[in-house]
Amino acid sequence: MPLLRPLFAYAALTVLALFAASPLSAIEVSEVTVDFPLSEVLTIQETEGEVSPEMGRIVGSRARAWRPAWEEDWFAYRQGVLRGNFESAGKNLEKVIEYKEERGIPNLYLPSAALLVEASTARKQGRYGHALKLSSYARELAPDTPAPYFQKARIIWSQNQLRALSALDSLLEGIGVFFKDFRSFFPWGLNLLLWILVALTIASFLAIFLFTLRVAPRIAHDLSHIVKVPQWLWYVAFFILLGAVLVAGLPFTLWTVLIALLMLFHLTGRERVTVGVALVFMASIPLTIHILALGNDYYSGSAPLVIYEAERGGEGSPTLESLHRFRVENPQDSQVLAAMAIVLKRSGSLREAESLLHQALEISPDSPDYINNLGNIFMSTGRIEQAVEHYRQALRYRDDPRLHYNLSQALRENLQLEEGEKEFLMAQDMEPGLASDLLQSQKEGGRRITFDMYGGTRGVFMDALSLTPEGYDLRGRLWAGIVPFIPFSGSWLLFLGASAIIFSGHLAGGKIGVSRRCRRCNHTHCPKCSKSSTDMLCAQCRQIFLVRSGVDPAGRVKKMMQILRFNKKRALVSRVATVLLPGMGHIYLGAGWQALVLITISTLFWTKWIFWYGFFRITTILEIQASLFSRVSFGILLGLFYLYSLKKVGDRLEDV
Repeated sequence: MPLLRPLFAYAALTVLALFAASPLSAIEVSEVTVDFPLSEVLTIQETEGEVSPEMGRIVGSRARAWRPAWEEDWFAYRQGVLRGNFESAGKNLEKVIEYKEERGIPNLYLPSAALLVEASTARKQGRYGHALKLSSYARELAPDTPAPYFQKARIIWSQNQLRALSALDSLLEGIGVFFKDFRSFFPWGLNLLLWILVALTIASFLAIFLFTLRVAPRIAHDLSHIVKVPQWLWYVAFFILLGAVLVAGLPFTLWTVLIALLMLFHLTGRERVTVGVALVFMASIPLTIHILALGNDYYSGSAPLVIYEAERGGEGSPTLESLHRFRVENPQDSQVLAAMAIVLKRSGSLREAESLLHQALEISPDSPDYINNLGNIFMSTGRIEQAVEHYRQALRYRDDPRLHYNLSQALRENLQLEEGEKEFLMAQDMEPGLASDLLQSQKEGGRRITFDMYGGTRGVFMDALSLTPEGYDLRGRLWAGIVPFIPFSGSWLLFLGASAIIFSGHLAGGKIGVSRRCRRCNHTHCPKCSKSSTDMLCAQCRQIFLVRSGVDPAGRVKKMMQILRFNKKRALVSRVATVLLPGMGHIYLGAGWQALVLITISTLFWTKWIFWYGFFRITTILEIQASLFSRVSFGILLGLFYLYSLKKVGDRLEDV
C-alpha cells in the first residue's frame, strides 16, 4: 500500500502529461494529410483586370487575384517532378526559397505544407532519403511551424529506430516551435482548457447528484417526523418535487445548486467538504463559456490571427482582403495598417506600403516597429540617409539587436564601414544567431537584407485573449441560456456563495439534531427516535459494540446477521459503482474528498475520449489527431486507474 501511492501519483502525472502532449506526438496535421493534387495547390486563372494593392480588392469585371512570383517557380518544380526531371525541379524549388529570403518573408505556409505531403508519401514508400530532403525544404520554407520538425522526427524513426536520439532531437525542436507559434499554441491551449473545464463541470454535477442520493433518505427521515407519513413517501416526494421544479423552468445549473443547498444540514464533515468543493468546481461553467467565445473569435478569423499570419507569411490579395475588413471596422487600428504595409512591401508595392506606415505612425508615433519598417522601405528605395535616421530613431525607443543589424546594413550601404561594423558587432553580441542567419541569406554582391519588425507571439496571444464585441455577445447569449437571472459578471459569486453557505451549515447542523446513518448497520436514526443520536451508531449497535451489556442473545445474533448482510451489500454495490465510474463507490462509502478526486480524474479520462472521437469540435487550426501510441497508452493508464480505484475501495471497506 505505501508503495502503491507514489506509483499512482507518478502515473497520474504521466497521464496528465500525456494528455497535454498528445497533440505533439501526432505528426500528421490537416495541412499535411489532406490528400489534394499538388498541381492544384494554387490555381492559375488566365483572366484580365487589376488589383488595387492598397485595398486588396479585385478591380474590373473580369479579374484574377494577385499571385506571388514564387508561384511560377513552384509550378515549374511540380512539372519537373511529374516528368521525372528532379535536378531541374530542385533548382526551381531553390528559387522559391530564394524568393522567400529576398522578400523577407518568414514563412511560405502553402508550399511547405505541400512538400510535407510529398515527404509523408515518400516515407510510406520507404524513400527515406528523399523524404528527409523534402522535409528539410519544408522547414526552410516555413521554419516557424512545428510540422516540418515533427515530420522529420517521424521519418528518422521510421528509417532506423537506432537513431532515436536524432528523432528525439527533431521532436524537441518541433515542440519548441510549437509553443512559439501562435497558430499552434493558442488553439492547443484552448483545447486543453476546454477539456479540463468540461471534465470539472461533469465531475461537480456527478458529485452533487450522487451525494443527493446518499443524503435524501436522511432528509426524508426528518420530514417524516414533522409530518406523520411513511418515510418512503417523503423519499419519493422529494425527487418528484425536484423534478417538478426543473420541468417548471428552473435552469439546470441553478437546480443543481438548489439540491446542494437542500443538503445543508444533513452533510457530515467529509461530505460537506466534497459538496462545497464541487460547487466551486461549477465555476468551470462560466469559464467554459468564455473559452468557447474565445474559440469562436479565433475560428471566425479574429484580428490577432489574421495579423499574425499576414506578418509571418501573408502574401497576395486574399491576405489584403482579410486585413482590409478589419481596417474598415476600425480605421484607427495601427496594427492592421502596419500588417498591410508588410504584405504590400513583399509584393513590391513600396509606395502604398510607405503610405500605410505613415498612417500607422500618425496613430502610434512612438512605435519602434513601424519606424524600423519605414526605414526598411527607405532602404529598399535607395533613400539610405532617411533609413539611417529612422533606425537611429527606433533605437531611442528600444535597444533591439534587429535594429542594430538593420542600422549596420544601412551604414555599410552608405559607406560608413567602421560605424556599420560597430553596429553589426553589437547586434551579434546581443543575439549571435540572428546576425549570422541574416547574413547567410544575403547573396554575395546582392542587395542588403533588412529585418521587418512586428508584434511578438506573447503580444498576439494577449490580444487574442480579449473578446471581440461579437464574442461578448455570444458569451452573453450562452450564459443567459444557462442562468438567465444572473449576469455573467456575477457568475463567479453564484457558485462561491453557494459553497460558503454549505460550509457554514455545520454551525447549525449540530444544534438542530438532524438524522444520521449508523456506520455499522446503515440504520437511520435521529434524536427523536434514538437516544444515541450523538454517536455514529444506532441504539442497538451502540449497546452491542460500546456498552456490551444488557443485550438479548437472540437480538445480538439477529443484529449481527443484519450487519453481515449489509456489509456484503455494501461491498458489492461499492465495487460495481467503481466499475461504472471510479469515485462512485467512494461516495457510497462516505469517503468525501477521495470520491471527488477520483470522479474528477475519471471524467478527465472519459471526456478525452469525447474530444478524441469528435463529439466536440476540434479547437485547433491544425486539427491534430491523437496517434495510435497515445491511444494505447491512454487505454493502459485507464486500466491501471480502474485497478487502483478498486484497490482503494477495498481498503476503504476494510477500514469501515
